[in-house]
Amino acid sequence: MSVLGEMFENFLSRPITILYPKEKVPIPAAFRGRVAIADDKCIGCSKCSLVCPAQVITMIDGPRDVEFKGKNLARKKRPQVKLFKCIRCGLCERHCPTGAIVLKNELSCSGTDGEIVLTE
Repeated sequence: MSVLGEMFENFLSRPITILYPKEKVPIPAAFRGRVAIADDKCIGCSKCSLVCPAQVITMIDGPRDVEFKGKNLARKKRPQVKLFKCIRCGLCERHCPTGAIVLKNELSCSGTDGEIVLTE
């Protein structure tokens, strides 16, 4: 096909792009998007920070009593995630023994500041 033929074909066809955010993009079921931490489930074991390949999960002070497998534990630390440095690999979700960290099937926010942390 010649360049002119391809140009006219593209000129007469409908645009492939969508008018986001007016039109929403369908999200696949296995999409790993927004990071969510359920603080009431977190026992402060630090497994998420140990397995994170991007090293964006740090443990900060977060003392409180939690229940895990019928036992009351005194949690000393809780995870904090640097959102814009996270690579969404899912290892933290896979290794969390209580299911406190979940990668939701939602689009995450965007930005340029790599130091913004998850405040949930």
